Amino acid sequence: MEKKGYFSGSTLKWIAIITMFMDHSAKLLYVPQSLINTFTPGMATFYTALIKVFDVFLVLGRLAFPLFCFLLVQGFIHTSNIKKYFIRLFVFALISEVPYDMAFRLSYFSLEKQNVFFTLLIGLVVLIGLKKFEERTPLNLLISLGIIGLGIFTAEFLQTDYGGWIGILMISVLYLLRDYPLVQSLAGCGVILQNSIAGMFSFLFIYFYNGKRGRQWKYLFYWFYPLHLLLLLFIQQQLLLPYVRSILTAIP
Repeated sequence: MEKKGYFSGSTLKWIAIITMFMDHSAKLLYVPQSLINTFTPGMATFYTALIKVFDVFLVLGRLAFPLFCFLLVQGFIHTSNIKKYFIRLFVFALISEVPYDMAFRLSYFSLEKQNVFFTLLIGLVVLIGLKKFEERTPLNLLISLGIIGLGIFTAEFLQTDYGGWIGILMISVLYLLRDYPLVQSLAGCGVILQNSIAGMFSFLFIYFYNGKRGRQWKYLFYWFYPLHLLLLLFIQQQLLLPYVRSILTAIP
């Protein structure tokens, strides 16, 4: 029996963007309960409730990355210009690095960890290599394994978000098993289990992908990623932290 598809590429992208925003909101706007207890009663009640919401956000946030990997694979399969696709990812990897480092490393530039665009960029290069050696021969199989291994090593060495053993392996699996949706989803679940159980549920959406692009906002995700980090960083640094500092300095 042929599976039914319910979700377009556009729908999957919105789910990924929203859940990513939830995840980053919870991480960047989190305040320990010990500090919340020093807030004014009304604010303490509000933020205690908000922390519970953030706990849900962190779980839902695990859905985002597998969806972005799947969308990368679909973009690679259907793009008419792989060079422009590569350049787009590379440019936004550079644009996003400062907001990413400011948000998660409190520095304008850090080599400690790189943003997710670098993971997707390395994944795209791996896909280009896998397509080149797609013919099923023993030699091509060895070369393909080498390409995947090199991609994993590069992502781990550069310490990109989700790294090689999750990010690059996920992208590779989703591409190689693209003609077998059920096996693809099960294999993807196995990969994401390295990160979380909740991430497995993203494959319910992936399995029921209908093969259609849906309405496209071409640069939506590209610009949303750095801009939402800057927005959350502004709230954290200009609104939340000053309030926390004012409370702490008022304590005798």
